[in-house]
Amino acid sequence: MAPGERDLTLAVHASHHVLLGHGLATRAIRANAARPGSVGVVLNLSPCEPATDRPADVAAARRMDGHVNRWWLDPLHGRGYPADMIDTYRMEPPVRPGDLETIAEPTDYLGVNYYFRQLVVDDPEGPAPYARQVPVPGAERTAMGWETYPAGLTQTLVRVADDYTPGRIVVTESGAAWPDEVTADGTVEDRERTEYLDRHVEACAAAVARGVPLGGYFAWSLLDNFEWAYGYDKRFGLVHVDYPTQRRTVKASGHRYADLIRAHRRLAGAPERTATVAG
Repeated sequence: MAPGERDLTLAVHASHHVLLGHGLATRAIRANAARPGSVGVVLNLSPCEPATDRPADVAAARRMDGHVNRWWLDPLHGRGYPADMIDTYRMEPPVRPGDLETIAEPTDYLGVNYYFRQLVVDDPEGPAPYARQVPVPGAERTAMGWETYPAGLTQTLVRVADDYTPGRIVVTESGAAWPDEVTADGTVEDRERTEYLDRHVEACAAAVARGVPLGGYFAWSLLDNFEWAYGYDKRFGLVHVDYPTQRRTVKASGHRYADLIRAHRRLAGAPERTATVAG
């Protein structure tokens, strides 16, 4: 699709071929890997909740869940495309014989990227899925304008584990952008991000306590980076980058994340080693 393309037919066709490509790649890796590897797929998931108890908003939240979550999760787990979303889109994906079996090729883990929940109202005049995300009143927001909602991570992990029973789940991205500043003594005291990490790791622990087979949590991101349409304006890193000089400074959040990793390894009885973060 061309940049900025918003054609629903193209989007439905593209989504099918992304999923099909994943299944074909999984088979190719299995057939050609010199030694056994861990193969998985990563999805960007969000809990979708109605902004009110109006039946129209409740139905809209269900459609948004289908659009954001079930359209991808269902075929990957052998259920085919959700019928209610085919009705919503008013079109069938271009499925050929054998496609759904290929898409549902078994994997070793499911990766979950989580950033925010979606509070939804009915939007019958808008584009499919005819649902619109609205701000959460009084919410703490990151520099991206996203609500910080760690309970949504627990909710997402438990829902995926209960509904789809993957053998292993990994949080492959979770993080927040804040307007970081280097202080006069050369440090970056990013209190908001440090608290964000603490609360989201706690959310993972809550999911594990409820039986989720969680294999890891990766913070996004190791370094401040080029962030899509925002360029270098939004900083997600645990390490600050001064772009003109390329000087790196570990932020307070980076030191805290290292402490969390060390503490977890001690509790688990694992040897000390360097851990990695997403990015």
